[in-house]
Amino acid sequence: MNASEVHGRLSKEIRDEVAAARQRGALTWEELDRILASFDVADYDAHLEALVIELETLPLQRPAEALHEDAYPHGLPGAGRISKRYLQELDRFPEMTRELEVAAARRLELAAQRLAAAEFRSPAAFSARRDEFRQIHDDFVERNLHQVVSEVYAYRTYHVQLDDLIQEGNAALMHAVDKFDWRHGVRFRTYLAWWIKQAVERYLAAQKGAVRVPHHLQQKLRRLKRTGKLPGGFDRDVTLDQVASAFEFDRDHAGRLVEASRTSYSLDQPLEEDGDTFKELLSETWEPTDGDRPGILQNRIQHLLADLDDRERKVLKLRFGLDGRKSRTLEEVGKELHLSRERSRQIQQRALVKLRQRIARTRMQDEI
Repeated sequence: MNASEVHGRLSKEIRDEVAAARQRGALTWEELDRILASFDVADYDAHLEALVIELETLPLQRPAEALHEDAYPHGLPGAGRISKRYLQELDRFPEMTRELEVAAARRLELAAQRLAAAEFRSPAAFSARRDEFRQIHDDFVERNLHQVVSEVYAYRTYHVQLDDLIQEGNAALMHAVDKFDWRHGVRFRTYLAWWIKQAVERYLAAQKGAVRVPHHLQQKLRRLKRTGKLPGGFDRDVTLDQVASAFEFDRDHAGRLVEASRTSYSLDQPLEEDGDTFKELLSETWEPTDGDRPGILQNRIQHLLADLDDRERKVLKLRFGLDGRKSRTLEEVGKELHLSRERSRQIQQRALVKLRQRIARTRMQDEI
């Protein structure tokens, strides 16, 4: 686009304002916002391209920082474990109206195009445009930090440090700023709430329990609990058959999901703020002596093997040394029982599946 085409797309008022800014040495953000707001939406991209060329060497001037004394614009005085100093820092950034959100998004879009245009110019020009883009991007992020706190505070009962959730929410905020398109007419705070929810729930899914349950299964579990199809989750009122039916799993997979979804606690976790830990309570309970353990274990093994047929019991005893002797390889097991190695492996696999189902069933019944 040549100079005449640029002037043809921009109105005389805009050209005069840019000329006045060039004489001063910079265009302020307020002036830029007025120019961008004057563009017709239908021809916005064409006008924006022309403006980028018109402002090729003209820097953008950030307004002076203004401290705001309004206490806690996020409405969370006393927000649990969130750093008080962090909350006080947020007081500097008031909430954005719809008009300010659109202005910030337009400003960031122009800065991104200016940065791309400067890439093939001098390194100094590219560095200046990069700093300019970061300023505008950071300002957009900072003005919405309080919303992250507000959204994350809803997860305060999930036994996870709120400071950690805020970090996840802030990362989602930066991603939302990069992806936001003001042309769709959606408020940025609405768009941001979705990104924060996704980030926080994925973080909670990764932190929950000693065994990680896939996020989509945890989402389905919450949905089933909300609709009443699985009342209480995996509590006493739910059987293994109900879990299998709700998730459309077989009993084996349902048993594994039940085991993985159980809440786990650290032995060092205090029962109260200044109370005993789980470890201290366990030390007061009965513990088997060295002489008791082999007998208890042997009885448990025999009880579990009772559901297997004779050949499955023999294969497991030989394979894993459950009879007190040395464990054997699959080839050795096959020779002793006059089976092929592959047939021994198949019998072992079938027997292990039965044992897993029996263990899941037993633990579910114990809770009921």
